[in-house]
Amino acid sequence: MAESLPALDLVKDGKPVVVIVCDANPTYPSGGAGKKRERNAEDANRGEAQAASVLVEWIKKMTGAEVPVVSQATEAQAAIWVGRAAIRAGLRLDDLENPSREGLRIVSDGRRVLLAGQNDTATVKAACRFLEELGCRYFMDGPLGEVYPRTRHLSVDRLAIAEKPGLRMRNPKGPSWSGELWKIWNGAGGEAFNHAHAWGRYVQTELFHEHPEYFAMDAQGQRKPGQWLCTSNPELRRYFARRVIEVIRAGTRHPSISPPDGRGYCQCPACRAQDDPHILEPSSGTVSVSKRYTDFLDAVARLVARECPDSVLSFYCYADYTQPPALGRKLSPNLCPVIAPIRYCRLHPIGDPGCPGRLQQVEMIEGWRQEAERFGYYNYMYNLADGTLPFFKFTACQKEFPYLASRGLEVMTLEVLSNWHVYGPHIYLGLRLAYAPDADAEAIMEDYWQKFYGPNAAPFMKAYWMSLDAATLRLKTHAGGFYGLREIYTPEFLHACGERLRQAAQAAQSDLVLAERVALHTEGWKNAVAMREIEEATAQGDFTRAQSVYERMIERLRTLAAKRWANAEYATAYLERFLGKTLQAAARATQPPSRVLQVLPDTWRVSDDEHDQGTAKGWYAESLDDSQWQVVSAYTRTLSSQGHNATTILWYRNNFAVPEKHEGLFLAFLEADGLAEVYVNGRKLEPTVDGRKTADSLAPKRVFFEVDATMAVKPGNNLLAVRVDNRKITELFLGGILRPVILIERPV
Repeated sequence: MAESLPALDLVKDGKPVVVIVCDANPTYPSGGAGKKRERNAEDANRGEAQAASVLVEWIKKMTGAEVPVVSQATEAQAAIWVGRAAIRAGLRLDDLENPSREGLRIVSDGRRVLLAGQNDTATVKAACRFLEELGCRYFMDGPLGEVYPRTRHLSVDRLAIAEKPGLRMRNPKGPSWSGELWKIWNGAGGEAFNHAHAWGRYVQTELFHEHPEYFAMDAQGQRKPGQWLCTSNPELRRYFARRVIEVIRAGTRHPSISPPDGRGYCQCPACRAQDDPHILEPSSGTVSVSKRYTDFLDAVARLVARECPDSVLSFYCYADYTQPPALGRKLSPNLCPVIAPIRYCRLHPIGDPGCPGRLQQVEMIEGWRQEAERFGYYNYMYNLADGTLPFFKFTACQKEFPYLASRGLEVMTLEVLSNWHVYGPHIYLGLRLAYAPDADAEAIMEDYWQKFYGPNAAPFMKAYWMSLDAATLRLKTHAGGFYGLREIYTPEFLHACGERLRQAAQAAQSDLVLAERVALHTEGWKNAVAMREIEEATAQGDFTRAQSVYERMIERLRTLAAKRWANAEYATAYLERFLGKTLQAAARATQPPSRVLQVLPDTWRVSDDEHDQGTAKGWYAESLDDSQWQVVSAYTRTLSSQGHNATTILWYRNNFAVPEKHEGLFLAFLEADGLAEVYVNGRKLEPTVDGRKTADSLAPKRVFFEVDATMAVKPGNNLLAVRVDNRKITELFLGGILRPVILIERPV
């Protein structure tokens, strides 16, 4: 049996025993250990400099000792050798086969530590990976997410670690957030496969005067300058390819060739002839345009490959070009479709048999795999338009990452809102699984529960987050935003969550840091409590109270953002956009001398009008028998949770009572998802927004509006009929009346 060497001491009695050997001077972030040094021409390897500084800082956090950084050391000297110095000392990296050159190796033999990666980011990752062996974790960007032991004596046992990432690119991105070290520590990196909306980079609108034929034709037969193009034009394809080649030669190795955002598809006969009218985009019910755009992008890729064969051109599979194109040929090998399922449910895992969209997504992914040699995935790691309610995608992450990797996934972007108070655990889990898709998700999270909250509070916090995951999986809704998630937060569920958080706070109270981490995630629960209060006040027509709760919630979230517990922009942006304006308008509309006479019932009778015949058939009339229409809840449940997923015209009917004597009477609609027409007792009324009449007597979607019903009502029972045009898909996939309708009395 070979004699085992003792552990290597790094710090003893609070003093460093080792040195760090590195060719580059460490560069310390602001507030970090040591004095910031200027980099010189010899400090060309930024990764080595950052790796050295990370080691110095975190060892000092653990022990109080600052390990010296030197450019050379003797073989006999105890040292941590970093980067090129480690390679010269005998560390091998050339046997780590990895297409993105990100392999890393760490060796500790009792005399020294050697660590390095195959590129700059991998070298920093190697330093972080070494620190994890010493008990460190970086669970959340910022000081509160740093976990490390405190000791005056630090040593490391023998190590032999070699690893490489499972995907060629892992890109966590989000607005108003950098988090560079946190990202690298937990697995970000790889080759930059750009895939953002990009056509405007290659064909500027100024070209319209010379080549109007390059630009998309509208439904009226007019070509207009813009980012949408006439992709059937052969000369445009050659021009586009030349511009892509110029961009590559200017330094962007893997540029994006993705279409613009929106739906400005060319309507010329040649482009439309490429579409198969029998292939529909399931999320919208419209004809898929995948074939025309993939044919164009494939042609461009083949032209580019002749001169730049090592460049990969990526593009979004998005909106109405999400489905595989059925071109009848394999795509050029240098083309990478990046599936971006923005319109798909975010609440359930891919392949969930109870979720039509996520089940169809399997078919869609398999179709792209048959046509493309490689593919990427744009993973939305937050619930659409929801920066407010706690949300944990454990089961989705556990199932999706290994599935996608098994299908040959190479590229993943994780779109993140850095709202740690509501998304913290799965932001961490998602990036760890992007780095190692086959890792044990349960083990990753068990490590998180124990180390982030401490062993006493861990069981309660685990129960809190896992109960959210289980409740989300049980949801029958597939809609985005708090519209869908609110169905989780019943009073009973809120109470159970609050009790778990209370127990966790009590268990962690002896440690200020652990207690603060529990408090961080308790703030997310407070959001759900506040949203429940707002909805209850709204359902009672008490908009003064609803707005007061909302304003306190916004102020609290801004405080969290100032502490970096929430995103500086999106702690409140979605709330302000989707809720704040509505509450403000409702509060103004009902302030004295106006008053709420009635909040109409939540239950309505609803019928689809697929062929738009409801108006001709008099579905607004008092005499219509609607007894066979479906009964649905308008605002306490989404339509999808009630089995109503049609993207079509909807008719709603309800009744309201009017007193014998009254002033002016107005019906106010807090929010309808779709253009709305309103009828009272068979009479069509003119909607107004902010006191102004709307175009074509249609109320715009997602906006508070009123109708003056004074001359249409009668004492006693009155009929309200509403036609909502839900044919144009919303990314929230809602449709219909979303919030209460109220009857207001106002002096005329």
